Amino acid sequence: MASAAILLTSATAFAWPPYSFSDHPSQDGRCVGDNGGGDLDRSEKACLEQVGELAQRVGPGLQLKFRNGKTRIYLNEETKCESNDADGCVKYQLTGYFPEHDLILIEVDYWEGASWLLVRANTGEDAEIVAPPHYSPDRRWLASVASGEGPSGPPNGMDVVPTIPNSSIKEWHYRTPDDGQWLYEFAGWEGNTRVKLLASSLRAPQRSIPTSIERRNGEWHLREPR
Repeated sequence: MASAAILLTSATAFAWPPYSFSDHPSQDGRCVGDNGGGDLDRSEKACLEQVGELAQRVGPGLQLKFRNGKTRIYLNEETKCESNDADGCVKYQLTGYFPEHDLILIEVDYWEGASWLLVRANTGEDAEIVAPPHYSPDRRWLASVASGEGPSGPPNGMDVVPTIPNSSIKEWHYRTPDDGQWLYEFAGWEGNTRVKLLASSLRAPQRSIPTSIERRNGEWHLREPR
């Protein structure tokens, strides 16, 4: 299973908490009755019980029924996951719910790697994010940060998504380029307009320095380390 492969790589290489991609796995949006603590040990069973008619597991499919009456099925590619090359292997799990803002979190597992979808239960609009997100103190924003070496992990990057849809407030997404020289880790919120990061260099001499994502003039900006 993809999650198991990711766990082994992350835990061995970085000594992070079990089932996690960082020292600070988010607990926001963890469903009622879910006793896990990492990024990859969230309970679909607990989430299905919490969200009620919004979602159900139908065989290999995760079916969402949005509040506007539309339905969408996220279909696991079980056969491809069992083939020799596993090309096209993908599995979907309901792993989080944010009742205050009616947001659903879906984990998307591949043969190597994972990503997440943050879905608005009202309309079905979604945003692809790199890890289970962290609420800002005022709960107006959700921030995700993830990095790792090699394919067995999430996309390298970060996201900041508004919890309430507003045409004048944009999502912000950043993906580390292939030749990027830094890995980033979430280190907490400072107020509501600054996401603290720990940046670790990939070049020698290795060093770790604090940096941040900051909101200025109505937009989010990454302060790249120097």
